[in-house]
Order: sequence, then C-alpha cells, then structure tokens
Amino acid sequence: MTAAPVIALVLAAGRSSRSAPHHKLLTADATGTPMIARTLHALCASMIDRVVVVLGHRAADLRNAITAQAPYARPLSTIIAPDHATGLSASLRAGLQAIAEPPPEAVLICLGDMPTLRPDLINRLIARHRHDNPPVTIPSHDGRQGHPVLWDRTMIPRLMTLEGDRGAGALIRALGAQTAIVPADETIHEDFDTPARLERFAASRPQQGG
Repeated sequence: MTAAPVIALVLAAGRSSRSAPHHKLLTADATGTPMIARTLHALCASMIDRVVVVLGHRAADLRNAITAQAPYARPLSTIIAPDHATGLSASLRAGLQAIAEPPPEAVLICLGDMPTLRPDLINRLIARHRHDNPPVTIPSHDGRQGHPVLWDRTMIPRLMTLEGDRGAGALIRALGAQTAIVPADETIHEDFDTPARLERFAASRPQQGG
C-alpha cells in the first residue's frame, strides 16, 4: 500500500500590496529567477511529495513565471482561488479542497515569498511529524515561531473553518503544548515587503545546497 503523501500548499494569491507598485513574487533575483520560483525550487528540493500553488491576483503572470522556471524536482501544479480577494483563509480553503482526495499524510502551509527557505528545514519538520505525530509542527528561531507550518491531516477540517484575512495563529495557540517545535534559523522570519528588502533580493543569488 502506497503511503499518503506530504503535500505543500503555497499561498500566492494575494495582491502584494505592501510592496506596491512591485509584485514581490514576480521580482527576479540576480539570476533572473522570480521569487515565487525560488521558493518552489527550495520546496521541491526537500522530502515533500507534491506542491500545489494557490493563485489569485495576477494569476496568469505568476503561472507564466512558474512555468518558465521548470522543470521542478517534484510534481507541481497550480490552482486559482476564485474568492481570493476575501482574504488569506479563502486561498487556504481552495488549496485544502484541491488536495482533499485522497487525504494527504500532512499539509505544509508555505507562503510564496520564502525564497531563502532551506530544504533541510522542511525535511526536519517532516521527520518530527513522523516521529511524534503532533497536530502541528512549527519552526522557531530566537523564541519566535515562523513559517512554513506542517499540519497533520486530522487538522484539515479545522483549517477549513478559518475565515477572513487571518492565518491559523489562533488555532495554533489553542493547541498549546500539543504543538511540536523545530529549531530553525532566522530565514523563517524574513520579510520582503519593503522596497529596500526587495532590492536586496534582486541582487541576491540562490544558496547552493540546503
């Protein structure tokens, strides 16, 4: 019997309004690789079985940017969240519905603007999940939790109930001591929402290895 997959949902449907007039996910680095593609290549270099990208605002542009950087090391597909403008939770629901059958082992919720993501962190999140089977596994650096977050399949119904433009912070807090924490570096907190930070990204190159 084939084991259920661990699937990554990459949320990339937002308007990127804080980095306006630039769409940060379409911003290219020094090698010409758009931010969204660097995030996806990092994910695909890990133990993740499959990647699903949830698009919305400027979906055609993002899909073209993703396709232009193929091939990827893991199966990758895109979907569109029709009601993405209503908030982050709408994109999350669309993604969860897209992977509902057959149910995955776990779902990694990843933001599209994580180009410095390290594949080894994804592998450690998955390993911790498989060892302890917690409802949620989260990276942490310097006492602060970050992204991406790995959710057990049993939590998908609760994730589907989230509303508005909020993540799952309240749900994580409610789980309390059931949460598994994995040490990580400062890249889990990186922010690309300012022109200066985008300029630094545009001058950067992908790190080799993971």
